[in-house]
Amino acid sequence: MTHQGSTRGHDPWWRVRVTQEMYKGIGDLQSLYKRAGRSFPDGPSSASDAPCHTARQGPKYQPAVESEAPNYLHRVDTRSTGRGNSSDVPSHRGGSTSVPRGSVGHRAHQSMDEAKEETRSQTGLQVQSDTLNQLERVTRELREDIEHERSRRLGLVDNVTRLYSERERDRSDFAFAQLENERTQRHLHDELVEARQDISRLRGEISELQTRADSQHREHKYLLEILERKGFLHRKKSRTGDKV
Repeated sequence: MTHQGSTRGHDPWWRVRVTQEMYKGIGDLQSLYKRAGRSFPDGPSSASDAPCHTARQGPKYQPAVESEAPNYLHRVDTRSTGRGNSSDVPSHRGGSTSVPRGSVGHRAHQSMDEAKEETRSQTGLQVQSDTLNQLERVTRELREDIEHERSRRLGLVDNVTRLYSERERDRSDFAFAQLENERTQRHLHDELVEARQDISRLRGEISELQTRADSQHREHKYLLEILERKGFLHRKKSRTGDKV
């Protein structure tokens, strides 16, 4: 049992379950052999050896029972007749045949032993059959659990594959969107640089036009002064007092 307890800490749950079922069947067989007055060796160390090991123990102890039965019957016949084996000789007094009491007791006791032995054999076979049925049931349940776990594992693998595909697709979409965003940002930056250059150019043109206007204004004023000095142009006073 110590070996069994230490094994449970490392074996999977289904192996522990099979081991428990086997030890239960072995315990039943041991209790039957103890009630029958027999000795039963310790159970097998592994769960797979239990049916074969139990099946070999039945015929092994039959000669012991058969060897003990005649000695016991011989002692009973000796005590009942007081003549040892002389009671086994048939009597022919008066021409009639009588059956010795020892022979009758021997046959009756032998029949009882045979009936008990047959009952024990049938009980042992029934226990073995029940143990095998339990093992078959546990094996069937384990197979169903394994199939269920296998289908669940396949479902999980499919989900992981689908999620991985979706992740790769999302990653590619994100990379494409990021590329488009960078392209748009570069385009906007180029347009902004171009607009700033246009603004700078327009400012230069405005400054140049302003310079030309100032120069033309000075030239116009200079011409007016020359014309006034030479008398070609006379200033007139308006009613408001402004010069024309």
